[in-house]
Amino acid sequence: MIQLSKILCPTDYSKTSDKAVRYAIELGRKVRAHVRFLHIMQPENIAEKTAYSYGIATGASGEEIVSEGFRMLLMEEKKKGLSADILILRGNPYDTIIEQTASWAPDLLIMGSHGRTGLNRILMGSVAEAVFHAVDIPVLLVKQNAADKAVKDYA
Repeated sequence: MIQLSKILCPTDYSKTSDKAVRYAIELGRKVRAHVRFLHIMQPENIAEKTAYSYGIATGASGEEIVSEGFRMLLMEEKKKGLSADILILRGNPYDTIIEQTASWAPDLLIMGSHGRTGLNRILMGSVAEAVFHAVDIPVLLVKQNAADKAVKDYA
């Protein structure tokens, strides 16, 4: 029997990662797994220090690192019984996701994917694809244009 107790879901608050977040919420609730949302900031995009307050991070200058929409969604889902947290880290997305997969040891990784093909994929690369090939746990890649029928509407 497959046992899922920890799900890691990187998010950049984009429409693509929003679909992955919704899959992680729904699956986490159904299998009663703890969901850790991982937000990774590029080093040049924020001030050096990061302060955490009730699991919600703000930069040294006071700007919010967690979007208001995501904060509201997470609070609402936790009220409904979802076991979840958010981890905010600074670094290269690929390296940080790999490090968190190794250190936190989730049973499943759920990520959004733009689904780029051809020259666009060669030029832009794909963090999701690179992570998929690097980790040794199951990965659910949720495409940007995936059908919404499998995802509950939380808007």
